[in-house]
Amino acid sequence: MTIEIDEAVRNAASAGNVAALKELVALHGPILVRLDGDPTELTALHLASASGNVEAVRFLLGSPVQADPCTARNNNFTPLHAAAMQGHAIICEILIGAGADANVQTDPQGYAPLHSAAFAGHVDAIRVLLKHGADRRLVNYRYEQPADTAQRTRQVEAVRVLQT
Repeated sequence: MTIEIDEAVRNAASAGNVAALKELVALHGPILVRLDGDPTELTALHLASASGNVEAVRFLLGSPVQADPCTARNNNFTPLHAAAMQGHAIICEILIGAGADANVQTDPQGYAPLHSAAFAGHVDAIRVLLKHGADRRLVNYRYEQPADTAQRTRQVEAVRVLQT
């Protein structure tokens, strides 16, 4: 039964289906909908953040669900990493406003959300992260700062933004 609920939550969060998430909370409660019981699996907030659905992220952060914006998986991957990796600047803004740490690094890779955004050249997400105190000097396991990561992946505009 729980596997079916988990799958329904994953589908709703990934699709940004707030109506389905509300129904799942009403039927099964916020704890099951958060999906934060297994540290090896992404939470509903990770999935909604990666999908870029503002309403789903706000719903999960708000009452009654109260998902933790700092929730991390085994390797310290957070919803902010998920949003930055996909270039969802507005979601980054929302998560940081809810308390997410702009400088959290994965372990052992050492990727901060800024590295994740830099890798794919998501300039708007980079700007949001920098505005909220992301440290452009953090290094990952390759000893790369975010600008170095952007340079390696040939993200010219991201390099420019990160070096100014």
